[in-house]
Amino acid sequence: MFLAPMVLSSFPLLDFLPENYKFVAILGWYMISIAYAFESFLDWFFSVYIVTDERIFDVDFVNLIYREISEANIDQIQDVTTAMGGVVRTLFNYGDVFIQTASEIPRIEFEAVPHPDQVAKILRELRVEEEQEKIEGRVR
Repeated sequence: MFLAPMVLSSFPLLDFLPENYKFVAILGWYMISIAYAFESFLDWFFSVYIVTDERIFDVDFVNLIYREISEANIDQIQDVTTAMGGVVRTLFNYGDVFIQTASEIPRIEFEAVPHPDQVAKILRELRVEEEQEKIEGRVR
């Protein structure tokens, strides 16, 4: 997106416009590109996945004025699935973790997490540990 005005300047697309309008169009293009990059960075930085011994939290930063927070108890987890697709994801070992729950939110998604197999393994171990606590009567 940042190189597009330089590449397009060699083609006569905007030759019919005066120089001031070309400058404003290029400036507008760069403003939109920077806004998109900033919004993508905020989405990446503020989307958080938290796993504790009692609950899991999924905080999704959708845009500047909207975020979505989902939570589920560990004992409500029914199924944990991982998905790694593509060469880059496989090479760098990151992927998605999908958690089916029996709560109000039927599916919680952890997107683009490193080592998704380890995350799924930890969630399965926590679920087994929570079931063991219920059997032994150590429920808090």
